[in-house]
Amino acid sequence: MAVTHSAAARNAATDAVTALIGVSGNLKFRLAGNIGAPGAVVATLPLSVDAFGDSSGGTAIANPITSDTDTAGDASPVATATFETSGGTIVLHCAVSASGSDINMSGGLTVAAGDTIAIADGDLTYTALTA
Repeated sequence: MAVTHSAAARNAATDAVTALIGVSGNLKFRLAGNIGAPGAVVATLPLSVDAFGDSSGGTAIANPITSDTDTAGDASPVATATFETSGGTIVLHCAVSASGSDINMSGGLTVAAGDTIAIADGDLTYTALTA
């Protein structure tokens, strides 16, 4: 039998993880890596005071995210992203692709120096546990 979580448990887990990001954290797009060795940063998007709203149905929607309008860029494609505290502690590490991934980039995966990376309001969600 698979483990299932109640809606209250899913909401609590999601809210606990997003609360770890805290106030004034960052979403960083990276070339590659993992949570222990996250890789080179090509873009940094500051998160709002409350990075995510309260969870509903086990999913939290990101509050507005400030665009990076002057990215560091690199010739290699973006492959991962991290959500970090304002002090740089990584809370979440996820995959990035053109489609079917944790974060999907619609404008291509290669970010040149000076490019803009933006996320539309309501387009980024986080779910800690599945039903």
